[in-house]
Amino acid sequence: MPRSRFHSILGVAAAALSVTLLAGCSGISEIPSGVGSVVQSIIKDVTDPVTVEQARAARRAELVPAVSDEDLVTPGTLTVGVRSTGTAPLVMTGSDGSTMGIDVDTAYALADELGLAHVEFVSVTNVAAGLASCDVVMSVDATQGDCTVVGSYAQSALGVFAAGDTVATPIAATEFSGKTVGVQESSVSQASLAKLGLGNFEETFSNLNEAFDALAAGSVDYVVCDAYAGAYLACTHEGISFAGTIDTPVPVGVAVSTDATSLQANVQAALDAIQTNGVADIAKSRWVGEFPALTEATVVTGLPEPQEEPVDEGDENSGNADAQNGDEGEDGVSGNGYSADDAGADGTDAGTDDSDGTYIGSAYAFD
Repeated sequence: MPRSRFHSILGVAAAALSVTLLAGCSGISEIPSGVGSVVQSIIKDVTDPVTVEQARAARRAELVPAVSDEDLVTPGTLTVGVRSTGTAPLVMTGSDGSTMGIDVDTAYALADELGLAHVEFVSVTNVAAGLASCDVVMSVDATQGDCTVVGSYAQSALGVFAAGDTVATPIAATEFSGKTVGVQESSVSQASLAKLGLGNFEETFSNLNEAFDALAAGSVDYVVCDAYAGAYLACTHEGISFAGTIDTPVPVGVAVSTDATSLQANVQAALDAIQTNGVADIAKSRWVGEFPALTEATVVTGLPEPQEEPVDEGDENSGNADAQNGDEGEDGVSGNGYSADDAGADGTDAGTDDSDGTYIGSAYAFD
């Protein structure tokens, strides 16, 4: 199917599913099987003169809430907390100030499954504070202790990226050892790689864009960074492949208040639905292409145990770089909601539009 034809179909399908598939890093050549009857029927009747707004209105009219208004902060609305310290491509701010990313796409898909026609996004500094004013908070790892984390739609890990279109995943530590590795300076990736003691030749960069440029040019053999940030950047460069992780991935899910048992059940059911019907894969593929789920099976084989380094308690900044595994430190980049190992701080460095390298507009115009 021609790319332009494919995207015109998806433009209508996205309105019904609340999952947009505009130009970016989708890497999808056909609709995944099991996407759902709504998309299939829209594709079948795509020649009908139905506008996006009409399709959206029709979908709203069909929604039947699966969650009680009593369980919601605002009746009829899913109020979603997005982490102000979140990293691309899970959450980021476009040049027009809109919030976008995997978290946003997933939240809209959840709302659709919950039968809610409206979604409101709130920037939150931490999970506990977020759940005080939101129904759910996105991008929370399974180890979070002050809430209930439902499902898993992403994973947190430090990824290895290699030059080449066909790289066996995962690589072995022996292949990685002694090679030149690009890392962002003063990042968690740099510290974690040093602890492994693989004897790599390290080359540091001020940002990941430069590191991936170097990898594409062949001046470094590998880049180590946050796995999802790396997958996002790999979509903007030819001939770069994911090669594994150097730590065990941690599932990332949706946080719900521990007391909100009914809402927990409904959110879990909605997550199960979008993962079964293929919508979750679409939301993810738009930003990171055909990126695999990260598990113990994707960890680089034969890695030694990390050697812990003593922390100088007199250095007030000694812990900042390790603030969040996989996110490269919550204090890494000040004032923009991104971490130190990020894929673009202002929405222009490593965009989702493969035509000009800038971020496209908001993922949705749902409300």
